[in-house]
Amino acid sequence: MVDIGWLESFLALVEHGSFTRAAEAQHVSQPAFSRRIRALEIWFGEPLVDRSTYPVSLTPAGVKVRAGAIETVAAISAVRDEIRGRQRTPRGAVRVAVTHTLATTFFAQWWASCSDQGPVPCVLLPSNTLDAYDALLHGGCDLLLAYADPALPLSIPVAEVEWTVLAEDVLAPYTSVTGRQPDFSLPGTAAHPVPMVTHSQGAFLGRVTERILAERDLHLLPIAQSDFTSGLAALIGAGLGIGWLPGRLVTSELADGTLQQVGDASLTATLEIRLYRVPSDKVPARAAGVWHRAAGLAADGS
Repeated sequence: MVDIGWLESFLALVEHGSFTRAAEAQHVSQPAFSRRIRALEIWFGEPLVDRSTYPVSLTPAGVKVRAGAIETVAAISAVRDEIRGRQRTPRGAVRVAVTHTLATTFFAQWWASCSDQGPVPCVLLPSNTLDAYDALLHGGCDLLLAYADPALPLSIPVAEVEWTVLAEDVLAPYTSVTGRQPDFSLPGTAAHPVPMVTHSQGAFLGRVTERILAERDLHLLPIAQSDFTSGLAALIGAGLGIGWLPGRLVTSELADGTLQQVGDASLTATLEIRLYRVPSDKVPARAAGVWHRAAGLAADGS
C-alpha cells in the first residue's frame, strides 16, 4: 500500500527542487528521504523525477502523480482535521490557496474588504505558485490568490481557469542601508561583483528575476538562495547582499530606512496580483460571492 508520507515527501521535493532542501524541510535525513521517493517510484512502477537536472524535474509520470498527490493529501488532511476537532475548522469555509508572500502582505486586508456583510469563513492554504495552480485545477481549493508576470505567462491551461486582477506590485532590487547610504550598488564590476541573495530559478519570483537580468550587463555573485521570500528579505536586511523582492513585502523597511531600492526602472518588473477560479459553474456559492465582491472592488479601484 502507498504511504501518505511518501506523497508528502514527493510534494516537498516538487516544492524545493532538491533532495537536500526537501529532506531538511521534512526534518529527515537525506538517505531516508531518498528512500521514500524511491519507494513511491517502485509502487507506481515508473521514475517520477529526473535526477540529472537541477533543480530536479518531473517525468511525465511524475506530473500526473503530483496532481493526484495534491488532491489526496488535501483530502486526507481535511478528514484528519475534522476528526481531531470539527469546531476548529470554520463551517462552510472558502478554501483559498495563497502564495506565501501574499499570505503575509496582502491577504488579510483584502479578505476583510471582501467581507462587508460580516466575516466570511475561510481556510488559508499557503503554497508555492505551481502547487497552488495544481490545487485549484484539481479541487484542492476554491480560489487562488497569486502573483502573475504578464511578460512571463505560466504554462497552465488558460481555458480551465478565470482570473481578475486585484492590484499590482513591483519586483525590484533592494539593499541594506548603513548611515543612510546603500551598502551595495549596481552594476558592479568583473573584479568586484555585487553579492546577491536570490530565489531559485524554479521559483516563480526566481524566473521573473532571471527575465529581468537576461539582457542586463550586471556583475553579481550569488551567495545565498531560498524560495522563502521573507527569509531573503531578512538576509538582505542583514547586509548579505542585493536581492529582488516585491515592494509590498518591504513597505515598513523602506519607511524606516533600513532598506533602499537600487538600480533604475529597467531592473524592475510589474507584477499583477490575480484572483483565480475554475469556471463559475464549479465554484461553491460562498466562494463565488467572494469572487464577485473582489472583482467589483478591483473595478472600482478600491
